[in-house]
Amino acid sequence: MDEVLISAILDYLKNGMRVALCEIVNKEGSAPRDVGAKMVVGEDGRRVGTVGGGLFEAELISDAVKAISEGRSKLVKYSFTDKPVEGARETGLICGGVLWVFIDVFTPTPRAIVIGLGNVGRPLLTILKLVGFELVVLDTNRDLEVASELGVSSVFVGVVDELVSKVRELVRKRDHVFVVYGDIDADYLFVRESLKTEAEAVWLLGSKRKVYEFVKKLALEGFNLDDVARRLRAPIGLDIGADTPEEIAVSVGAELVALKRGVKAESLNIVPKIVADLLRDDAGKSFTN
Repeated sequence: MDEVLISAILDYLKNGMRVALCEIVNKEGSAPRDVGAKMVVGEDGRRVGTVGGGLFEAELISDAVKAISEGRSKLVKYSFTDKPVEGARETGLICGGVLWVFIDVFTPTPRAIVIGLGNVGRPLLTILKLVGFELVVLDTNRDLEVASELGVSSVFVGVVDELVSKVRELVRKRDHVFVVYGDIDADYLFVRESLKTEAEAVWLLGSKRKVYEFVKKLALEGFNLDDVARRLRAPIGLDIGADTPEEIAVSVGAELVALKRGVKAESLNIVPKIVADLLRDDAGKSFTN
């Protein structure tokens, strides 16, 4: 494959974005390009390379972006004739042939940003690694040799304010942020800043009272409560009666797997209920955006 196309794919993946390689895999009759022609399309719709240009390429880019959003590779048939062809997308062109294009979708390795490497943070790293996450750790503790033993790719150490700033700089689309630091004031700052990013989900370790107070505070600060209900998951884990840090880590891993597989499981997450209660309350009406 062309080095430019490989580089484009890797750039998207390194930035946490999905990307598709579109390749002509079969051809009958006349068409703009031959078998083997390739084009890279990112989830932002940008393309690298060409498979023929014009209306056909615009249609293919649209199909590629849709496949990327669905996270599924697919084979698509395109017609360049002036009559209907079974199973083929019409391009409006009349070269006379038919092309088959395989849209191969690449998804970056999911990334977990774990804030706090304490009693729960350490076994949580092990579980996250086992279920396929790339690991990034933020903590105030400089004695983090254990992080490298657990397969952590990046470690950031500093005071709380520095780490809060690092959250804004570091977290990207589709990342999962786990706030397991353990100090209530710091935890709120980490949650608040994480929700300002494009993180897929923000997971908070804490009691139901702590979660309730956090959500109320977020509402008073003007956060969109629908977004809070969608992305903030707290308390974290499935209700398996977990008690020890290791058991809590297992329950979080189980919730992650259930979320990924689309399986309904009994989560401890109470944020949607808190948001619904706040919005039902007369005083809560002032929280809507």
